[in-house]
Amino acid sequence: MIDKKTEADIKAVKSFIEFWTKFHHIYNDTVSKGIISKEDEEKFLETKGVIKAKYGELTGMMEFKYMPHGRLTDPVSEVLGVETIRFISEENLRKLNNDWKDSYVFLNNILERLKEKRRRVEDLSPVGVFFKKIFSGG
Repeated sequence: MIDKKTEADIKAVKSFIEFWTKFHHIYNDTVSKGIISKEDEEKFLETKGVIKAKYGELTGMMEFKYMPHGRLTDPVSEVLGVETIRFISEENLRKLNNDWKDSYVFLNNILERLKEKRRRVEDLSPVGVFFKKIFSGG
């Protein structure tokens, strides 16, 4: 048996993780430059807006069922623009990078919970129950 909602949630989380990773690469590439151009800043802010919208869609779709903390946008919200990174203290920059990592791990934990739910649903399928009875001798 296939739970369409779980499958849709898995697909949505995978898509968001991919976009989140790309967004972090854009962030890293941009802040690693010696001089941040106006175009770099605009690209970053545009992408930041898109990821906030995608996060909103994801949380609305999943109803925070698998997201007890809901902290994914914290790293994004704390940085108004990449140009401001140059003025952040080392300690805050480390915290920002740790938040990115925590969010990535958190997203992957959600994905694993969804995959586990899918496995449980598959175990309950009539065919699966039939084969378990046959192989367990019951």
